[in-house]
Amino acid sequence: MNPATEDLKDAFTHFRLSLRRYLRRRLPDPAQADDLLQDVFLKALTAQESGRRIDNLAGWLYAATRTVLVDHYRAQAAPTQALDEELPDDEDDEASLHQELSLCLRPFIERLPPLYRETLLATELEGKAMRALAEEQGVSVSAIKSRAARGRAMLKAKLLACCHIEMKGGLVSDYHRKPMSDCAGGCV
Repeated sequence: MNPATEDLKDAFTHFRLSLRRYLRRRLPDPAQADDLLQDVFLKALTAQESGRRIDNLAGWLYAATRTVLVDHYRAQAAPTQALDEELPDDEDDEASLHQELSLCLRPFIERLPPLYRETLLATELEGKAMRALAEEQGVSVSAIKSRAARGRAMLKAKLLACCHIEMKGGLVSDYHRKPMSDCAGGCV
């Protein structure tokens, strides 16, 4: 294998997950994202094998990913959305991922039975201490802990019915909404 191909392989390996997350947020089907990611790699290989020198592999891979996505939507004659000119780096990507997901949780929480909904809203979203909530409601702290645990379990079930969630190291690394036909009726 020539040195240019090795550089391409290393760059693609390094940026593969970030590129895949970018595609997954813009495509309804994970298989499509994987197919388009493969197309990006083939484009890069073809460009290098034709003698074209790519000086900034990272920038080239990100630009090729945007181009492949636009081409995919054009080929389907589906309306396109404006794509970000800059792909966020992994830290920004993870922070925005958690922020997006947290915004999605409130509608799911709102659909829980009142006892669990009020407990989760107070303890998880408003940051109220369980002891303070227990005193307010005139119940034991263990009752509040139990309600919170049951509420979280119900919330998780509703969320997993509507969304595909990937975890890495105990944190959400990627997610996307399932097609409505796949949802188990718990979607917002």
